[in-house]
Amino acid sequence: MASSSRPPVQRIRPPKAPYRVVNRVMRWLLSTPSRARRVGRHLLLLHVTGRRTGRELVFPVAYRQAGGGELLVLTNSPWRVNLRDRPDVAVTLLGRRRAARARLVEEPERVAEVYHRLIEEVGHQRAGRRMGIRINVPRTPTHEELADAARRDGLALVYLDLTGEQR
Repeated sequence: MASSSRPPVQRIRPPKAPYRVVNRVMRWLLSTPSRARRVGRHLLLLHVTGRRTGRELVFPVAYRQAGGGELLVLTNSPWRVNLRDRPDVAVTLLGRRRAARARLVEEPERVAEVYHRLIEEVGHQRAGRRMGIRINVPRTPTHEELADAARRDGLALVYLDLTGEQR
């Protein structure tokens, strides 16, 4: 049951210490074809360049097919700012590193539209955990509730185009 102090939709903030270990293990598992066979169907490694440091940062992320050769990553993580006006990235998909172009979508209305569609596809009972959010209402959140969560919690979409080479 949702309490009055909690918004209908909110970001999940996993504990940092365990995730450092989990991410290290996932980077190892996803880095080669033989190890990535099992876990790589829904996870990939996203390689981005840090805006301030210029260093390569590698993040294990969940993805889904978006159509047209693109993959979709839902995120509310701070690393997404590294993609603003910097579309050239790489991904390690099923253990093979490939060039990709990233398109970051942070507009709350567009983010809400995609989240709403995906929640409808999976059902609100199961969608939250899969999407990195907590749904605090016993129904599919409205477009307005999702747009509010996008503004408040930084929900964003990252489309990855694997069809073209980096320019």
